[in-house]
Amino acid sequence: MRIEKLIVKDFRSHSLTKVNFTSGINLIIGQNGSGKSSLLDALLVGLYWPSKPKDLRKEEVLRAGGKSTEITVFFEKDGVKYQLHRNITRGMAFAKYYDGSSWKHATETSQKAVRDWMERLVPYDVFLNAIYIRQGEIDAILESDESREKVVRQVLGLEKYENAYRNLLEVRKEIERRIKSTEDYLKSTENLDELIVEMERELSNALKEINELSPQIPKLEKELEGVERKLKELDALEKEINSLRLEVKEREGNRKRLETKLEELEKRIAEGRQRLHELEDRVKEFQRLKEKAELYLRLSDFRRRYVDEKARNEKLAENYRAQISAIEERLKELSELEKRLRGLEKERDKLERKLKGLEKDARAYEDARSLSSQLEDLRKRLKLSRGEIEKFIEEIEDAKKRKEEIQAELNEINGERGGLKNLARERNRAIMELKKAKGKCPVCGRELTEKHRKEIIAKYQAELKDVSQSLKELDERERELRSELVKIEKILKRERELIRQKELLDQIAELEERLKGYDLEELRKKAEEYEGVKDELSRLEGELESTKAELEKAKALEKKRTITGEKLRLIEERLRKLDEELKEMGFSEIGELDEKLAELEPSYKRYLELRNSEEEFEREKSNLDRLKLELEEVKSSLDAESRALKERMDELSKKEKLYSMEEHEKTREAFASLREELAGKKAQLEALERKRDETMENLRKLKEERERRKEKAKELEELKKARDRVQELREKVRRYKAMLKEGALAKVGEIASEIFEELTEEKYSGVTVKAEENKIRLGVIYNGKERGLGFLSGGERIALGLAFRLALSLYLAGEISLLILDEPTPYLDDERRRRLVDIMQRYLRKIPQVIVVSHDEELKDAADRVIRVSLENGVSVVKEVELGV
Repeated sequence: MRIEKLIVKDFRSHSLTKVNFTSGINLIIGQNGSGKSSLLDALLVGLYWPSKPKDLRKEEVLRAGGKSTEITVFFEKDGVKYQLHRNITRGMAFAKYYDGSSWKHATETSQKAVRDWMERLVPYDVFLNAIYIRQGEIDAILESDESREKVVRQVLGLEKYENAYRNLLEVRKEIERRIKSTEDYLKSTENLDELIVEMERELSNALKEINELSPQIPKLEKELEGVERKLKELDALEKEINSLRLEVKEREGNRKRLETKLEELEKRIAEGRQRLHELEDRVKEFQRLKEKAELYLRLSDFRRRYVDEKARNEKLAENYRAQISAIEERLKELSELEKRLRGLEKERDKLERKLKGLEKDARAYEDARSLSSQLEDLRKRLKLSRGEIEKFIEEIEDAKKRKEEIQAELNEINGERGGLKNLARERNRAIMELKKAKGKCPVCGRELTEKHRKEIIAKYQAELKDVSQSLKELDERERELRSELVKIEKILKRERELIRQKELLDQIAELEERLKGYDLEELRKKAEEYEGVKDELSRLEGELESTKAELEKAKALEKKRTITGEKLRLIEERLRKLDEELKEMGFSEIGELDEKLAELEPSYKRYLELRNSEEEFEREKSNLDRLKLELEEVKSSLDAESRALKERMDELSKKEKLYSMEEHEKTREAFASLREELAGKKAQLEALERKRDETMENLRKLKEERERRKEKAKELEELKKARDRVQELREKVRRYKAMLKEGALAKVGEIASEIFEELTEEKYSGVTVKAEENKIRLGVIYNGKERGLGFLSGGERIALGLAFRLALSLYLAGEISLLILDEPTPYLDDERRRRLVDIMQRYLRKIPQVIVVSHDEELKDAADRVIRVSLENGVSVVKEVELGV
C-alpha cells in the first residue's frame, strides 16, 4: 500500500488541505498544535470510519465554524489505484478504482459498505499494528514485559496463529461431539430390522379389518335418511306450536301493560293541571319584583367599583408622594458632589505630571530586565567554554585533513585492488587454456610438453596465491581505514554544535557589554515608584468616573420628579370624580348607599328564587299537552292488541289437535340410535385407515433410517480420521508459531542492536531479546555483560524503545510497503535526534514509502520530501519545503 494524496476539508483546524506524498521518506513538520498529527487522524478516519478509530466522534472532528467534514484518500495497492471519499457530517461515502481509462465504483455508496470493503483490502488491525507507529507505542514497549509481548504479537501477526491454534481446538471438539452423537445414534438404532417386520404385520391386520367394515356403512346411511325425514316434520310442527304459545303469552302481557299505563297517564294529567295553577301565581309575583331587583344590582355594582377604585387610587397617591420626597432628598445630596469633583480633578492633573516624569526610567528598567533574561537563557544553553571550543575546532580541522588523506588512500587501494583482480582473471584464464591446450603453448608459443604445462600452471597458481594474499591485506587495510573514518565522522558531526556554541559565546559577550550601561538598582526603585503612581492614578480616575456618573443622575431625577408630580395630580382628579359620581346617584356618603342596599336586599333574594318560574310554567304546560296525546295513543294500541290475541288463540287450538308428543319422542330415539351406530362404524373405519397410513409412513421412515444408519457408520470412520488430522495440524501450527516467533525475535534483536549502538555512540554492544510465556524480556550488552532496563538512563531507555520498535517494522520491510511514524523523537536529546537522521537514511529506505510526523527540524536532513504545517489565524496551512532550505 502507498499513499498518493490526502484532501481534508473542515477537519479539526484544517479548512481545506491537500497533501501529496511520494516514494521515499515524507516528513510532515510543524510546531505542536499546528495540526500536523490531525493529518494522520484524518487518514485513519478517511480509511476506516465510522467504527475506527474508536476514540474519535463526529462532533469532535468538525472544524469550529466549518460546515461539513470531508476526507478523500488516493492510494495504490498491488498496482491498482484507489480513491476513497467520506462526508462525515452527511454520512456519505464511496470507494473507486482506476481501470486504466476511468474511475469506477468498487462497492456500494454507503459508510458501512465502504468500511467493510476497506477492511477486506487492508484490515484495520494490520494497518495500525504493522504500518502505523503511534506516539504512545514506544512507552508501551518500555512499560512491562507483558505489554511489550502484546506489541510484538500485534506487529508480527502472531495472533492469527494463536487464533488458528484455538480455532483448531474448537474444530476438534466439534468433531468429537459429532463422533459421540453418531455413536449414540448407531447404538440407539440397532433393532431396526425387528421393528420393520413388526410394522409389516400390523399393516396386514389393518387392511383385513378395513375390507370387512366398509360394506356395512351404506346400509346404515339409507335407513337413517328415512327416520331423519319423519323427525324433521315432527320438529317443525312442535316448533310452530311453541311459537304460537309464546306469542299468545306475550300478547296477554302487552295487553296488561297497556291497561296499567292508561291508569297511570290519567293520574299524571290530573297532577299536572294542579301544578300549572300554582306556577301561574309565582309568575305574577316575579313580574312585580323585577324593578326593585334591577335597582339593587345597579347600586351594588356602583358600590363595588367605587370602593375598589378609591382604595387603589389612594394607595397610588401615597406612593407618588413618597417618591417625590425621596427624589428631593437625593437632589440635595448631589449638589454636594460638585465640590468633591473639582478637588479630584486637581489631584489627577498632579499625578499625571509625576507619571510622565517617571516613564522613561520605567521603560529603561524593562529593557534591562529583558536583556538579563536573554543573558540567563543563553548561559543555560552554553555547554562549552571558549577554550574548549577552540580545542575542539582544532580537532575538527585535523579530522578533515585526515579524512582527505584516508579518502585518497582508499582510492589508491581501489585502484590497486582492480589491477590485482584483472591479473587474477588473466592468470585463471591462462590456466584454463593451458589445461585444454594441445601442440603449441598458448603463452610462449613453444612446443607444449606435459612438464612445461605443469611448470607454467604451478607458476601462475603461485602468482594467484600472492594476489589473494595482497587482496586480503588491502581488505584489512580498507577495514582499518573505514573504522577510522567512522570515528572521524563522529568528530565532524560535532562541528554544527560547536558553531552554535561559539555564536552563543559571542551573544553573551554582547549582552554583558550592553548591561554595563544600566544602573539596575536605581532603575528598579524608579520603576516601582512609577507603578505606584500608575495604580494611584487608576484608582483616582475610577473615583472621578463614578462621581461624574452620579452627577449625571441629577437631571434624570428632576425629570422623574416632574413626571411623578403629574401622575399624582391625575390620581387626585380621579378621586374627586368618584365622589361626584356618588352624589349624582343621590347619596352624600357611602353609608347612605349601604342603607338603601340593605332595604332592597330581601326583594332581590325573593326575585332570585322566582327567576325560573316562567320557564317552569311553559315547561309544565307543554308536558301536559304531551301526556294527553300519549293517552289517546295507548287507548288505540290496547284495542288492536286485544283483537290480535283472539286470532292467535284460535290458530293454536287447531295445531295442537295434529301433534302427538309420544310419536315424536319415539322417532327421536330411533334417529339417535341409528346415528350413533353409523358414527361408531365410520370412526372405526377412519381409525383403521389412519392406522394403515401411519403404519405405511413409519415403515417407509424405518427403511430410510436403515439406509441412513449405513451412511452414518461410514461417516463415523471419516470423522475419526478427521479428528486425527486436525490434532496433527494443530500441533504443526503450535510448532510453527514458536519457530516464527523465535526466528523473528532473533532477527529483530540483530536490527535493534545496530540501531541502539548508533543511538548510544557504541556505548552498548548489543540488545538481547528473550521470549518467555506471555512475556518478552529486553536487555543490553555492556562491557560484555547483559544488563536489564534498570541499568539505562531515561534517555537511553527511550532510545532502546525506539530502536526495538523500528526493528520490528524493518523486519517486516519485505512484506510492507508503507511505514508511518508519529512523533518518533519525544524525550530524545539533541545528539540522539541527529543520530536518528542517519538511521532513517540507512535503514528506513528499505521501505518504499515512509511518512514521518515531527516537530524536529533536524529530521529534514533525512527526508526526500518535506511538508510544513503552521497555524495561521486558527487555521492549519500546509506548504511544501524545498530541501536544503
